[in-house]
Amino acid sequence: MRRHRAGLVLAPALALVGAAGCGGQAPRADLTDAEKLARVEEMAEEVERRFPEVEAVTVAEVGRLLESGSVVFVDARTSREREISRIPGAITSEEFERDPDRYADVTVVAYCTIGHRSSEYARRRNDEGRRVLNLRGSLLSWTHAGGPLVGPDGPTTRLHVYGQTWDLAPARYETIW
Repeated sequence: MRRHRAGLVLAPALALVGAAGCGGQAPRADLTDAEKLARVEEMAEEVERRFPEVEAVTVAEVGRLLESGSVVFVDARTSREREISRIPGAITSEEFERDPDRYADVTVVAYCTIGHRSSEYARRRNDEGRRVLNLRGSLLSWTHAGGPLVGPDGPTTRLHVYGQTWDLAPARYETIW
């Protein structure tokens, strides 16, 4: 497991207004947060081109759903990634699959690091007749928008980013892969 440590600051409260949302180049250490966000946006667009049949929802749109209490997040990442951090209240893909009818009356939003794996997951569930959306830009867009993360000990600024290519979290995060 590789780690990249940046200056740590507690994640701000959920500030989900107007957040912007796969390349193969490894990011440079000197990228600004704005440059990282631009790269995240490019990667999210590539995911959408690869999965045109999967409906995506932005972080801002999810914010409105959260206000109404009508959303459940499904973390499509591996258990190793989820052990580092997750969106508060998220369930695992295994939990969703055990009882999908339990979530029939809410919007189901899958996420991963950038959206590729969660788009694959959403496509499979949609093919089974379940409506599952993909969080556009997934955890990288979420963190750039100020969305909170929780780890085993509560709020955290640690984030598993799958690999060096996806090391695009804001500077206030400690990224791990």
